[in-house]
Amino acid sequence: MRRLLVSLFALCATLLSFSQSSQPKPLPWRGMMIDVSRHFVPLSELYREVDIMSRYGLNILHLHLTDAAGWRMEIKAYPRLTEVGAWRTRQTWKEWWNKPENQEGQDLSYVRAYSNSKDGFGGYYTQEELKGLVKYAQAKGVTIVPEIEFPGHSEEVCAAYPEVAFNHAEMDVSKDETYKFMETILKEVTEVFPSTYIHCGGDETATQKEEYPNAIRRMNSIVRGLGRKMVVWDEALSDSKADSSIVIMVWRNADTGKKALALGHEVVMCPGSWCYLDSYQDAPATQPETMGGYRPLKHIWDFGKEIAPFRDKLLGAQVTLFTEYVPTVSLLQYQLWPRALAMGEIGLGRTRSYKEFHKWATHVTDSLRKAGVNAFDLRKEIGERPEYFKKVKHLAIGGKVRFNGNCHYSDVYSAGGDNALVDGLQGTWNNNDNRWQGFCCDLDITIDLGKERTVHGVTMNFMQLTGPEIFFPEQVTVNGEQCTGNPKDLPYSICNYTLNKKQTTRYLHIKAKRSPRNGWLFVDEVIVK
Repeated sequence: MRRLLVSLFALCATLLSFSQSSQPKPLPWRGMMIDVSRHFVPLSELYREVDIMSRYGLNILHLHLTDAAGWRMEIKAYPRLTEVGAWRTRQTWKEWWNKPENQEGQDLSYVRAYSNSKDGFGGYYTQEELKGLVKYAQAKGVTIVPEIEFPGHSEEVCAAYPEVAFNHAEMDVSKDETYKFMETILKEVTEVFPSTYIHCGGDETATQKEEYPNAIRRMNSIVRGLGRKMVVWDEALSDSKADSSIVIMVWRNADTGKKALALGHEVVMCPGSWCYLDSYQDAPATQPETMGGYRPLKHIWDFGKEIAPFRDKLLGAQVTLFTEYVPTVSLLQYQLWPRALAMGEIGLGRTRSYKEFHKWATHVTDSLRKAGVNAFDLRKEIGERPEYFKKVKHLAIGGKVRFNGNCHYSDVYSAGGDNALVDGLQGTWNNNDNRWQGFCCDLDITIDLGKERTVHGVTMNFMQLTGPEIFFPEQVTVNGEQCTGNPKDLPYSICNYTLNKKQTTRYLHIKAKRSPRNGWLFVDEVIVK
């Protein structure tokens, strides 16, 4: 009996050892980014977010402290960054960005207006306030990584200190003065934030393309000279191993992360299509306006499968909340929770099923809501667009689609290619799901049905998603006949355009004229009955 017990004990120990070794190790960087520039977030809310993060496996709070909409950290050497750059002329980002002040001699589509603490909207954190937050977070096991944008996304810097400006939005990377300016700022930043990592932006620089690589190298030299590691968005990734000391934060796609790893970089994964929380987490018509996209809890959780093949090589992963459409604390909480729980799950390397995770997340969400956090109620989740699950049978399946004149779909939104509009597959709530086909032009196509057929009706769905400038068409016609529809000018909507007319024909010539606002047209299937 004793031998049997010893054997059973050994077996249990072996199984436990196997279980522990088969579970992935926690990622060093299990992050959540909050953009406090587009809308200023009160310090008290950042304390609360640290509390929640620390309970559920997240250990990095990435603070996006600067951007066009506001500079949020006191810099003693350059007081105008907060005297001017922290205050804007309109309360919400949306009305400010879309309605710039009329300033003579300037490009009104880009100029943004700044104000002062008396008349403007915004705010900033003093260095002492941030030091207090950092100390509190450290005690909770959370590291705060600051982000100071360079050289783009810098309208507020250029307004406050035009001597370092290249244009209205970018710092001049050809001037030594610009680097002295940034070095002084970053020295103050490192005195407040003891994090190993300092994020220096580097994304979406529209001009100065030839100078950009050298600018990133010079910034990296400054950061390393301060004893820290520089993190940048993935536009800074080059084909050279010379800059492998730079940490790449991937926001575009998983392939970019694989490339960065191959070049020897530390990598943090947060591709927008998986990890950006400025998106709808349930049926969009039931949700507050967002920048766009449909990313429910399960979608974030599924990201763990996306990175699984190279997870052990990563520094980390994070969810990211840009706040263009998040003007209140209540909405900030709603967009973060419970979806950020999925990143904690991924980061810790837990291997339970989604069903088990969802049950746990539902109970956590209940607890958060009882504690006064405005988390999305998982018990009321509607879920995916029903049409996505049904393959439609109709007369045009297998037909050929010809694109007339200069009309052609975007390579980014091809939805599978030339015959995507007649494959019987309809899209999800998400425009970039490889089901919706996107056109940055008027739609002009001809569908060949293969032979003459009796057609009783033609139906097609268009999407409107105003954040990324996807709009309903001004009009839709089939063989010159106008289709009917009931488009609603909402931030998100799907509208069915239909022509109910019997005709005998082999060809359907379909045209859709773009909205007067231009932008994109997105269509998911042409259904021919």
